[in-house]
Amino acid sequence: MMNYLMDGGWMMLPLLICSIVMVAAIIDRVRAFRAAAALDPKGLRAKVVALVADGKLADAADACRASEGPVAAVLLTGLEKLERLQRKGKSEAEIEAGVTKAMEDYAPKAMSVLEKRLGMMVLIASISPLIGMCGTVTGMINSFSVMAEAAGLDAGAVAGGISEALITTAAGLIIAIPGVVAYNMFQKKVKVEDWNVQLEAAIADFAQAVAP
Repeated sequence: MMNYLMDGGWMMLPLLICSIVMVAAIIDRVRAFRAAAALDPKGLRAKVVALVADGKLADAADACRASEGPVAAVLLTGLEKLERLQRKGKSEAEIEAGVTKAMEDYAPKAMSVLEKRLGMMVLIASISPLIGMCGTVTGMINSFSVMAEAAGLDAGAVAGGISEALITTAAGLIIAIPGVVAYNMFQKKVKVEDWNVQLEAAIADFAQAVAP
C-alpha cells in the first residue's frame, strides 16, 4: 500500500484525505440510520399528545428528551414554546398559533440531523476523480519531460510517470464509486417524504391537543 502511495506522487495526499473523510462520513451515517430505524415516532407522538391533553407537560418533555430523531425534537420545541406562552398568559388561540409556527419553523432543522454529511459525500465523490485526473496529467507531464531529457523513447525512463498517472486515476475512482453507491443507499434510507409526513402529523396532533 505504501508503495502505491509513494508511486502515485504528491496528488495521492489529497486523495488519501478524501478517502479518510469519505469512510468517516459513511460510518457516521450508518450509525445514524441504525439509530433512526429503532425509533417509534408514531408511538412517541401518541404518548406526548396524550400527556399534553392531560396537562402533564413536564412528563411529555421528559419523554421527548428520552427519545431521539426529528419527531422528538419538533415535539420538544412545541412543548417549550407552549410553556413559554402559558407563562406569559397568552390566549389559547395565540398559544395554538405560536406553538404551530414554532414547530413548523424547527422541522427543517430537525430533518437536517438525518441529511447532514450526505452533501459532503457527494462533494468528495465528485472531486476525487478530478483529483485523480490531475494526477494523470502530472504523471504524463513527467513522462514526457523524461522523454525530452532522454532525447528519445525509453520505456524504463517513462514508466514512473505512467505509473503515477494510472495509480492516481484508480485511487480517485476507488474513492468515488463506493461514495456514490453509499450516497444513493442513504438517500433511500432518509425517506424524507416519510419523515415529513410524521412531522406534519406530529404538528397537527400537538396543535389539536392545545387547541381551545
